[in-house]
Amino acid sequence: MNFVAASRYLRLTPFDTRTEQGRRDERYRVAALSVLANIFSRAVGVALTLLSVSLTVSYLGVERFGVWMTVASFAGMLTFLDLGVGNALTNHVARRAAEDDADLLRQTISGGLVFLALIGLGMGLLLWLIAANLSWGSVIKVDQPGLLSEARQAAMCFALLFGLNIFTSGIQRVFAGLQQAYLGHLVAAFGSLVACIGLWFAAAAHQGIAVLLTIMLGAQSAAGLILLGFLALRKQFSLRGLPGLLALESRQLFKAGGLFFLLQIGTMVGWGADSLIISSTLGASQVAVFSVVQRLFQFATQPLSILNAPLWGAYADAHVRHDKVFIRGTLRRSLTTTLAGAVTGAALLMLFHSWLIEKWTHGNIAAPLVFVAAYAVWVVLDACGNAFAMFLNGTGIVRQQASVVILFIVLVLPMKLIFIQDFGLIVIPIATIMAYMIANGGLYGFVFRSTILNNLLLK
Repeated sequence: MNFVAASRYLRLTPFDTRTEQGRRDERYRVAALSVLANIFSRAVGVALTLLSVSLTVSYLGVERFGVWMTVASFAGMLTFLDLGVGNALTNHVARRAAEDDADLLRQTISGGLVFLALIGLGMGLLLWLIAANLSWGSVIKVDQPGLLSEARQAAMCFALLFGLNIFTSGIQRVFAGLQQAYLGHLVAAFGSLVACIGLWFAAAAHQGIAVLLTIMLGAQSAAGLILLGFLALRKQFSLRGLPGLLALESRQLFKAGGLFFLLQIGTMVGWGADSLIISSTLGASQVAVFSVVQRLFQFATQPLSILNAPLWGAYADAHVRHDKVFIRGTLRRSLTTTLAGAVTGAALLMLFHSWLIEKWTHGNIAAPLVFVAAYAVWVVLDACGNAFAMFLNGTGIVRQQASVVILFIVLVLPMKLIFIQDFGLIVIPIATIMAYMIANGGLYGFVFRSTILNNLLLK
């Protein structure tokens, strides 16, 4: 799809959805709005990422900075603690929206969000108890014993914020299912902007890790509550008849979320736990190197994620309406664009990584070229896999994803744990690449090929 053709979707007026072509155009229109809003949101997020490193690494020091990055990485590791309900809610809301029944849609949104609020409360308290009683010396290797006490305090703050984040992330999922993710992105941008301002003042005052975490996570989570007000004003969220709604929707979402739960566990074990593995074996200073490279390559992956994220809801809507022409064409364009963008972005970042990291960290951190090159290869695979996952999630191919994830875990985890002590940081991307190619290429390319084709080809 060239720019001239795509520009017709950059409009505020909806297309006529009474026709098949009109519904296809409307999916692209709301996706285009989401992309623009996401660009703005990610731009502010990039500023937050840059500030989180450049403002803090000098006064925290490499090891203390590594402790902060380790605790912050728990947010990616523990996404499975919503029990898969958040992802299930996206598909559930998309189906209800396609049925054009306002009361049923309100029941689904209200019951689902209250269920997520209860999950967030329970998980937040559980994580707080674990953080308060965990032996942090066995989790993070540091040369300064005093850092372990600070890590404990930071983790306890993180636990409560993460519980809130389970709920506010669910609100974002609702808007994705409604194909109105652009509203979520605008609110997320506001949260990141508040966090940027707070981080600036906190760094100037040389605040500790717990304060930095509270600013980074708290501002963004709290901003998500604005979206709840939008739903209430539009009469799409109400606590009326709550016990019945909660009982009905929790059963459906818990059942549908089971497979997403397995996928999220796989993400956590497969690569979300990388910082923890590095910290417990190589030390917090190596986490600093890994985290900086990881964040550097987000400049290649985030623009592609911006383009692909709105397609989940679009695929789901098209799947409910059996519009395989839309699904097939959109998937082809998405994969082609993602591959080209990922290769270009990863190559440029690898070429200039030394200069960029030196300027970014004020010379405090340097990354080995071989590690950066391996991570660049992984970035390309990950970006294409994410684009493909939007299609799989939207069309309900979830059980097969769970099988792929299980095989991936069985392959990748032993390689990382066994070889990291002998070969160092390079093991992380190399093991991930090998396991990913075997699991995804083997199962999607052969075992589940017919299932995928059935969602693409007209009968």
